[in-house]
This record gives sequence, C-alpha cells and structure tokens, in this order.
Amino acid sequence: MSQDEEIAQKALTERQKMERCLPYDGVFDEELMEGRLRARKYMKAYNDYPPATFQPGVGLSQFFGPDERLQNLAELFGLPLERIRRDIFIEPPFYCDYGTQIEFKGSCYINYGATILDAAKVTIGTRAAFGPGVHIYSASHSVNVIERRDLTSGIARSHPVTIGDDVWVGGHVTIIGPCNIGNGVTVAAGAVVKGDVPDNVVVGGNPARILKHLEPPPPLE
Repeated sequence: MSQDEEIAQKALTERQKMERCLPYDGVFDEELMEGRLRARKYMKAYNDYPPATFQPGVGLSQFFGPDERLQNLAELFGLPLERIRRDIFIEPPFYCDYGTQIEFKGSCYINYGATILDAAKVTIGTRAAFGPGVHIYSASHSVNVIERRDLTSGIARSHPVTIGDDVWVGGHVTIIGPCNIGNGVTVAAGAVVKGDVPDNVVVGGNPARILKHLEPPPPLE
C-alpha cells in the first residue's frame, strides 16, 4: 500500500471500511454497534409478532402480515412497505447484522431460521428461494493469527456475496464470501459454497462442486 493510499484509508470511517471490504473495527466502533442494535430491535419485533388467526378469503397477506408487522422489515432493510408486501416473504425467525447491506433485486422467499451476516453487501436475485436454516456469511476474520490475537483492535473482514436470479438454495446451506452464484443455480441441501458458481448448474457438497449442468430456461415473456 502506498503512503497516499494509507492516508486515504485512515480517513475512512469504520463503516466505510467495512462497506469497501477493507479491514475494519467490527467490535468496538460505535456507529457499527448502533447499526447492529438497530437491526436487533426490528428483528425482534418481526420475529416475536403473534401469529394471525386464519381468515377465509384473506389470502397470503395474513400469513406474513399485517402491515404493522411488515413495517419492521421495511425499516430493517430501508425499503418501502409496499415493496415488502409485494416481493419479500421471510419466515421467522430471521437474523442479520445490519439489514441495510442486503439488497433484494426482486421477489424472493426465505424459509425459517435464515442468518445473513451482512458486513459486506449481500445481493439476492429475483425469484431466489431459500430452504430452512440457510446461512450467508459476508463477515469474517483474517487467517493472520497476529491480527486475530489483538482483541483490543476488534479487526474484522468483509467479503461480498451475490446470488443470481432464479436460484434455489436448499436447507442448511452455508454461503461464504467472497461468493458469486450465477443465475438458475440449484444449491443442494447442506452444501458449503464459496467462490464463483456459473449459471444453470446444480452444486453440492463441502466444498461445493458442480454436480450437474442444466439447460438454460426459456426467456421470460
């Protein structure tokens, strides 16, 4: 790193470092601490909301709503309530670090027990669907023992995760950044995925490998 680059990096806030995937203080920085506590408030309100009593003819809205409950997700992700109501279906309990680092490209369904550590950006494609217990880790630590040993520094690392359109992620899959999963991919239950996955394949195992190549789907009309 040049001297100019070092000076520029020191001028960044810890949040800016985190978002740019630079080493950052992920433990003691007060701005990031405030962001995590903010997320916990909205997650708890959403996860603990009492279930609705079934009403014939009301439809799916009674399953994830009412609006009072969905507003917690809108605040968590920084999205309009209408967008949550129309596109984003999340079974409780749901957990994340910040919420604001998760980008939903379109509609998606997330089953019970998902955990998304969104230190770096986590992008979820249109019509993506998650089985139960899916974990996505964009947060990490260095393999350098000296860096980890200095507990007073709180140094953490972040790596982006991108999940393409029309992706099916099976139950208890773990996705570790940096990771880029292409369009039309199926991830078999229990897989551990890191790195690049091309379009239209089935992957599985630990570490995940390509099990099958798929024909590309016809274009949407």
